[in-house]
Amino acid sequence: MIRKRFLLTALAALCLSCTKIAVPTEGVEDKTGVPEIYPDYTGLVIPPNIAPLNFEIAMQGQEYVTRISNGKGKEMTAGGKTAEWDIDEWHSMLTDSKGGTIDYEVYVKDETGKWDRYRFSNKVAEEEIDPYVSYRLIEPLYTQYGSLSICQRDLSSWDEETVFNNSTHTTYGRQFCINCHVPRNNYRDGASQIHVRQHNGGTLIMTGDSIEKVNMKCDSTLTSGVYTAWHPTLDLIAYSTNETRQMFFSFSDTRPEVFDLRSDIILYDIKAKTIRNVANDPELLETYPAWHPDGKSLYYAAARYPEGVTAETQKDHYSEMRYDILRRRFDPASGVFAEPDTVVAASAQLQSALHPRISPDGRWLLYCKAPYGTFHLPHEESDLFMTDLETGEERRLENANSDRPESYHSWSSNSRWIVFSSRREDGQFTRPYIAYVDEDGVDSKAFVMPQKDPSHYADFMKSYNVPEFFVQPFRFTRARITKALEGTAHDAEFVF
Repeated sequence: MIRKRFLLTALAALCLSCTKIAVPTEGVEDKTGVPEIYPDYTGLVIPPNIAPLNFEIAMQGQEYVTRISNGKGKEMTAGGKTAEWDIDEWHSMLTDSKGGTIDYEVYVKDETGKWDRYRFSNKVAEEEIDPYVSYRLIEPLYTQYGSLSICQRDLSSWDEETVFNNSTHTTYGRQFCINCHVPRNNYRDGASQIHVRQHNGGTLIMTGDSIEKVNMKCDSTLTSGVYTAWHPTLDLIAYSTNETRQMFFSFSDTRPEVFDLRSDIILYDIKAKTIRNVANDPELLETYPAWHPDGKSLYYAAARYPEGVTAETQKDHYSEMRYDILRRRFDPASGVFAEPDTVVAASAQLQSALHPRISPDGRWLLYCKAPYGTFHLPHEESDLFMTDLETGEERRLENANSDRPESYHSWSSNSRWIVFSSRREDGQFTRPYIAYVDEDGVDSKAFVMPQKDPSHYADFMKSYNVPEFFVQPFRFTRARITKALEGTAHDAEFVF
């Protein structure tokens, strides 16, 4: 009996999937403008290997029908307020539409029986996006990190795996902080690292089949390593070391301000297990390192204390702290750094530039700017900017930005896609947005990472933090990471 019921259910589902939704042909009126849908997936450039862009029709109506087609004979239809696409048919259509467009028709039937039709198109790029993205899921309150986790999402499907979470740690329970899962070269060679703080913390450096737990805090460093930059070819990692503070305000519409009392740049040699200073100017705050893909320059953000301001009094002058982006030439053979030069003089514009990231082809320097500060996530004015490293020309990303904060960002391995953190939806929760950047550095409209349930982000009460592209899935199990974390950290030796 159970088997018969199962077969009947499966047969009914199969027949339903084969039923073609009837597209209205009579009483149809074309409307100007695009339909109101959530998420907003209109007027995009999308990767040919992205998961289906399911959406809800956010307009009043009695009935709904959506049809997509590519002008080559392929089409798909969906009935109802939610347009949800079969994943196999979707990928077949994307593959057939590379370099072309997918055309959408959204039909909404009103109470009189008339159908309104809205149209829009999305271009399908020739270039694929890196298939995986890693991010941290965190509660919106800084005090709540008991359920914090690092996850990895397959961008071509709905598969999400937990790389590591606090509850995995069996010895010390849940009260510690994990952050910054940063790969080398988009994980092409399987190297990455994770910071674990508080109880039995350390930096887990994962290369090949090995995991090494390192303690980088010593008498000559401000803190352990914080923000991370892998050298593209050598076994070197540049870190910032940051003494960070937060300020809280009594005004309900003012968000906490994060700032550094002090910060430096250090270099860790994986093989020699040594640390040395890169930038150690007591008059400067240095943070957010990033290597040029040729390995011959290190970029980072740096700010000078205003006249009369010290680390201890900075909290009273936080709105005067502005960062430029500097570059130090590096000789891979000798390991010697040159004196810094300024690449983005943001402070002269009364702006603060952070998070330098260079496209893998070496052409574009991407960063975010706001009127002040070292942590732009709470700053409504924070926008993404790009500098052409061949011409020095700077411009704001006109299509990808919004009127809400945009911050942490990374490049796909082919330099055609970026993923970044944005609070554009509600100003509270950070979501991962994706945008196309063409060979001339022109950006396209950004779209939120797709979910099977299009209402996911409206209901999900965690922020997506520090998105990073991966070209292959993460190779270490949670059990292996936990075992490494519970082991003893190797103390890095500081060399002068």
